[in-house]
Amino acid sequence: MKLIKFLAILTVIALLAACGSNKAAKPQVMEKTPLELAIESALSAEYSFQDKDYDDAIAKYGESIYFYNQALVTSATPDSIAKEVYKIRTNIANIHTISAMELSGLNDFDDALLNYETAIDLYKALESEAAPSDSIDYIVNTLYLNSAIVSRQAGEYEKALNYFDLYLEANPEDDEILLQKFAIYRDDLRNETQAFEVLKEYAESKNDFGAYHRLGDLYRDKNDFQNAIIWYEKANLVKTDVDVLQKLGSIYRNPQIQQWENSNIALERFIATNPQLDEIATAYKLIGDNYKNMRNRAKSVEYFERYIELEYAEDIALYICSYYYDMKNDAKTLAWANTILQNNANHSGALLFRGIARYNQKDMRGAKADFERIQNDPQYGKTAQQYLNIIK
Repeated sequence: MKLIKFLAILTVIALLAACGSNKAAKPQVMEKTPLELAIESALSAEYSFQDKDYDDAIAKYGESIYFYNQALVTSATPDSIAKEVYKIRTNIANIHTISAMELSGLNDFDDALLNYETAIDLYKALESEAAPSDSIDYIVNTLYLNSAIVSRQAGEYEKALNYFDLYLEANPEDDEILLQKFAIYRDDLRNETQAFEVLKEYAESKNDFGAYHRLGDLYRDKNDFQNAIIWYEKANLVKTDVDVLQKLGSIYRNPQIQQWENSNIALERFIATNPQLDEIATAYKLIGDNYKNMRNRAKSVEYFERYIELEYAEDIALYICSYYYDMKNDAKTLAWANTILQNNANHSGALLFRGIARYNQKDMRGAKADFERIQNDPQYGKTAQQYLNIIK
């Protein structure tokens, strides 16, 4: 009986020992592959980016690239891994760009510039792998522009000029950048002479319309009209531009210049571009005034009549009327006097011209009626009364 109990105890002990052995045994855990680790790191980086923890996001993306490179050794689809690595490298460049923009908004221009420069380097490293649709060149050029602006804000004027030059290589028509460079030399570096020289050198080396145009504007703003004309005319040789032609037409009329004929040439070319009707009317008026200053009344009236066809002006209509009166053209004197009176029924000057024209055409009744209306006019009353005396 004791033997049975002993054997039973031994059996229990053995079972306990077996159970204890089973509890201590750990289940076998499969290690994650480099590809799985790469995906996990990339996902973690995205969460960090959403939390705006940019440094952690960049670090996690770096880990992901490390694991992807490990996976590449044994991968059966290396192209797909290379595409993922390219996307991650692009994401890192994007994060530096976003960080730069936010730092710039906080006026931390030094750190913003560092991030822009890092982004530029990262994007340029992607150029050889980029597809045409990725527009890496466009992105880099935009970063050049942003870096130039932030460099100036950070007081890094030489860097700013260098980045503007890099941007201009791809965007030579962006003449606003020329003004930015001009402003750095003139306002920041206090070197106006160099400011103008930079623009001149660029304009002439590239035969650039925009630069010529800007130089004309800048000299005009300084009231240096002779130099303004030089650069506007150079712009005009590169291409026909309505703004430049308008400016030339105006500046040649300046009291310091008074080159009426050259003004007319520019204005005629402007009209040939077929601008808006109100602009054509203004050009006709200016040409007429130029001929008036040249004492060529016939040509002056020719263009003033074209102007009146588009836009009525009483003073110009009276000038035309007086011209035909002086030329003893009663029919046209009468016609223009009527035009004035249709717009201003009591215009004493028009009534005088019409009365005289009617008198010359033997319309004594009409002439008398006009003269009677102005016989007490302080300016024309005496002449009207003389005609009334003759008619009686």
